[in-house]
Amino acid sequence: MALATASTAGFCGSSQAVLQGSLQLSGSSSGRLSMAKANRMPLSARQGLTVRAQQQSLADTEMTSRRAMLGLVAAGIASGSLVQTVLAESKAPLVGTPVALSGVQRPVKIAGIPGSISESAMSKQLIRAAIKIAATIPGLEVEYIDIDSLPVFNIDLVKDGRYPPVVETFMKHVRAADGILFASPEYNYSVSAPLKNAIDWASMETSVLGDKTAAIVSTGWDLGGSRSQYHLRQIGIRPDIYFINKPELFINVTPPVLDDKGNITDTNIEKEFRDLLVSLQKFTIRLRPCA
Repeated sequence: MALATASTAGFCGSSQAVLQGSLQLSGSSSGRLSMAKANRMPLSARQGLTVRAQQQSLADTEMTSRRAMLGLVAAGIASGSLVQTVLAESKAPLVGTPVALSGVQRPVKIAGIPGSISESAMSKQLIRAAIKIAATIPGLEVEYIDIDSLPVFNIDLVKDGRYPPVVETFMKHVRAADGILFASPEYNYSVSAPLKNAIDWASMETSVLGDKTAAIVSTGWDLGGSRSQYHLRQIGIRPDIYFINKPELFINVTPPVLDDKGNITDTNIEKEFRDLLVSLQKFTIRLRPCA
């Protein structure tokens, strides 16, 4: 039975890597693949049939891509051959990768959402600290997202499909981001009410949180807010938020790790925070073709 590996411009992740390489049909060449003259490709002098799948332009329709790939599968089945994926033979960029026309990758933009509305809250200070750290990481930007003025979630506030202006502004900023950094304080072994409220509003439209990457820095009195962090991961399932798995960052509120200017005084925690942001950046770049 033939094994076929194929991809279209609409697919993402590892399957999309097929577009960067070639497809090789090995074994018997008795099977024939009929293609229009414009799409015919040269045969290899070696035993078997070699078909190189050239990356299609964005103007090609998805139906054309599907038919081409189905043709490869049919040829493989007819000849009893094995379709193998050969990667890294082409240096052309993958469809959907975050490379601008100039060839320069655009920055990863992260929405920093604190979990408290208190002005002196540690979660707010950590988001501001993340902004400073991100400034030292090439290609990464963190924006502070204010949730202080969000009303308590109430569907009655949605009139004719429109949200309160403050909610519209909040959703606009989160939607424009590539990923999210949550600073989650632990309240009674769970996430804070303001943070859950913000997520409830944002989840009203799939375009706001859907397919967003995310990382968490949690704070608490004993276990560094670990219980709130795992509750937050569970909450993110429904709106399709993709959290990084590692590293995990838990910070105890005592002893203090921030000075009066909001700088992290513990060098180990500062390094862990930086590693967290770098991991989020890399994960976001990997998932961008899916967006």
